[in-house]
Amino acid sequence: MEKLPPGFLSLGSGSGSAEFSFPDLLGTQRTPPRLPDEIVEEILLCIPPDDHEHLLCVALVCKHWARLLASRGFRRRYRQRHRTPLLLGFLGNLIDTGGYARFIPTHAFRPVRPDRHDYRAHDARHGRVLLNRIARCGDVFQGVEAALIVWDPITDEQWPLPPLLRDQPVRNWTAAVLCATAGLGTCDHLGCRPGDFHVVFVGIDDKEMFASVYSSDSATWSEATSANLPYDYLHEAVLPALAGNALYFVFRMGMAMLKYDLDTRVMSVMHVPMSWYPRRVVPMAMDDGGLGLAEVDMESNLILWSMEVSADGNVEQWVVSRHIELRTLLPAHALAFCVVAVADAVGVIFVYTVDGVYTFDLNSGQVTKVLSYGFYDIIPFVSFYTPVLRAALDR
Repeated sequence: MEKLPPGFLSLGSGSGSAEFSFPDLLGTQRTPPRLPDEIVEEILLCIPPDDHEHLLCVALVCKHWARLLASRGFRRRYRQRHRTPLLLGFLGNLIDTGGYARFIPTHAFRPVRPDRHDYRAHDARHGRVLLNRIARCGDVFQGVEAALIVWDPITDEQWPLPPLLRDQPVRNWTAAVLCATAGLGTCDHLGCRPGDFHVVFVGIDDKEMFASVYSSDSATWSEATSANLPYDYLHEAVLPALAGNALYFVFRMGMAMLKYDLDTRVMSVMHVPMSWYPRRVVPMAMDDGGLGLAEVDMESNLILWSMEVSADGNVEQWVVSRHIELRTLLPAHALAFCVVAVADAVGVIFVYTVDGVYTFDLNSGQVTKVLSYGFYDIIPFVSFYTPVLRAALDR
C-alpha cells in the first residue's frame, strides 16, 4: 500500500470501524484508538432527519457504523432527539394503475416496492400502511374486508389480516391502522414501529353499523360492537383522524362524523359546522391533541376549525382557528377545490386544485405541487427514516 503523506486522513474499510491515520514525530503511521460508540452516537444524533444523504454515507463507512445506525436503541434515541418525523411521501391510488397504490416520495426514501399491484392504500399512521386488495372479476375471496394487509414501507414487512366474518353482506366500510397503545397515553409514537398494531374496521350492513378491532398481538378480530345510527354511508376516501382517545370518520354527506372511542369501543355521531354549500371536510388532530377540521370554501380559502370544550367538559362548539387565502399562495390558474388529506404530525395539508394536488405547510406557509391529475385517493406517510444499506451490514 502506498504510504500516505503527512496529515492525510484515511477511512478504514472492512469489518472494523472507521479509522483515521496520522503520522507520528518519526514519520511512521499510528492508528488512534477507536472512538467509543457513545461518542459516535452523539455525533450521529446531530444529523437532522431530512439529511438522509449524510446518514447514508455514515452507513457506508463500515459495517460497525451501519449496525449502529440500524440498532433499535439508536433509532429510538434519534427520534427522541428530533421529535418531529418527516413526510417521507404519500401513496396515491392512481387511475392509470387501475387504482393500485403507488408510493410517491417527497424525500430521499424509496420503498423496495413503490407499486403495490392489486392493492389500494386505505390508511396510514404510526409508520404503517393499511392496504386492501382490489376486487376484480373472477377473484375467489368474498369482499374487500377479507383481504386487508398492514405494510411497513421502510422494512417492507407486511402482515395479512384474517377475514372478518359477518352474517350480512357489508354494504359500506372504512378502517384505520394505529399503534396498539394509541389512545392509552402510554406511547409517544416516536419509536412504536415495529411494535404491535391495531386495525379498527367500521362497516354498515343491512341491519346495523358495527365496529371490530384486529390486534396483531392475538392475531384475531374482537367481537363486534354495534349501533343503530341513522346516517348516510361512511366516506371511504376521507382518512380518519386520531385525536385523543378516539377515531373520527366522516359520513359521505359531510354533515356529521362518527366517533369511535378506543377505550370504551362505543360509537356515537357528532355534527360538523353547518354550511350552505356542498363541501368536503377532513378531520385532523390539532397541535394540542384536540379535534379539528380542514376544508376549502367556495372562494378557494383554506378553513381550519377546532373543537372547543367548556371547562366542565360538557359543552362543545366549533370555532375557526385559521383562515388562509390560498389564492394568494397558489399559481393564478390553480383554483383550489377541496382538501384531499391531512398529514397531522407534520402539519401538511393536501389540496386538490384545477392544476393537480398541492401541499400547504401550516408551519412554513410553503406551497408545493406534488401530483397532477389521475388519482382516486391520497394517503400521507409520516415516519422517521435512518437509511442503512443491507450491503453495508453484510460486508
